[in-house]
Amino acid sequence: MAGCIPMLLQLPILIALFRFFPASIELRQEAFLWADDLSSYDSVLDLPFTIPFYGDHVSLFTLLMTISTIIYTKLNNDMMSTGNQMPGMKTMMYLMPIMFLGFFNSFSSGLSYYYLLANLITFAQMFIIRRFVDEQKLHAQIQENKKKPVKKSNFQKRLEDMAKQQQKRR
Repeated sequence: MAGCIPMLLQLPILIALFRFFPASIELRQEAFLWADDLSSYDSVLDLPFTIPFYGDHVSLFTLLMTISTIIYTKLNNDMMSTGNQMPGMKTMMYLMPIMFLGFFNSFSSGLSYYYLLANLITFAQMFIIRRFVDEQKLHAQIQENKKKPVKKSNFQKRLEDMAKQQQKRR
């Protein structure tokens, strides 16, 4: 449930984003960097053929978003590696950005730019936190706190007392 509930809470926002960017009047015919229209895809290369599930053009914002997502996945796996993760899950984490490349290639360039910018901000946050947080010191403090006796709350004490009384009655 911990993996599904946050995604279900985000789903209405994602659906709204997918509908907002192509339909937004403010983004129509608005140029940004190499994109001529943020409400449509940004084609930097038109292909003479059609690739199934991809299309007949290359969208640079989508390509950059995919590359940044793969880099984020690699960095996240390196930092959080436990070694006992299911191999299929690891493959899926790298396959999803490739699938997004096909999905987002024909979507609004504003949406791809949004995801690219979100990834870049996440990178900046990760590097800033890693620069200012001493992981060795934090780990030592966690290990020291594990040695301290655990204080029970009043509620927990009452629950244990009630459980002991029920066992005595039986």
